[in-house]
Amino acid sequence: MNEQIEEILRGAYDLHVHAAPDGKQQRRMDALEVARCAYEAEMGGFVLKSHDYNTAPLTYALNQMYPGLSVFGAIALNRSVGGINPDAVQVAADLGAQVVWMPTFTADFRQRGRDSEGIRVADDDGNLCDGVHEVLEIIAAADMTLASGHISPAEAIALFKAARAQGVQRMIATHPDGVATLEEQQKMIALGAYAEYTFLACMPSRARRTPQQFVEMIRSLGVGNCIVTTDFGQWQNPPPAEGMRMAIAALLDAGMTSDEVTTLVKGNTAQLVGAG
Repeated sequence: MNEQIEEILRGAYDLHVHAAPDGKQQRRMDALEVARCAYEAEMGGFVLKSHDYNTAPLTYALNQMYPGLSVFGAIALNRSVGGINPDAVQVAADLGAQVVWMPTFTADFRQRGRDSEGIRVADDDGNLCDGVHEVLEIIAAADMTLASGHISPAEAIALFKAARAQGVQRMIATHPDGVATLEEQQKMIALGAYAEYTFLACMPSRARRTPQQFVEMIRSLGVGNCIVTTDFGQWQNPPPAEGMRMAIAALLDAGMTSDEVTTLVKGNTAQLVGAG
């Protein structure tokens, strides 16, 4: 079984990884250590995510240090980069970033019930807010990957509909499980987005899902429509590369076939970053 797990891990892409430095967020390892672990595991690569800054310059350096490992830069459109800021997205594109997350920690959907008002992507009628169309144009022109972030399911559906119309080819519904209904997730998939399932939800620090529940949800949506990532980097969790190994082992133990797991962590993920 260990050999089977290692074979799936070899060449896998984790599209949701955190590392230090990362603002006020406590991280288990810095970006150099995270990349070293992924390199030693012979992974295909990973996307380095920060809620606060564009990671493209950092990933450029990591790619020089670890030839054969593909580390992808990203930007999340939170207040720290000006929110829905086409200029910031254009700079990220010019620097080679691959993934653009819509607002995460400062999204209105995430901020509801708190003192401060968050950033919206679409209004209650589904009309996109200022700057979103320009951002989508940049993403399409640079063949970047659009991720929904922590916006509401209704906003995500409006976003993906507009993105498809504007020629965006790569889209991810950011960990919608527990936020969006099954019907809402199906609508996102019908618009061309992959549903992301993060193994973090199965860890003791979250304990939102069991691996068996993961398998049931993914199969209900279709393995070909989903990806599995770790969302690791928290101080209390293992290194992200080990997290991916754990995710692969847990999915196999929960009854998934080797081909199904390979599709979730290698086939679909590689396509989303243009590595497939």
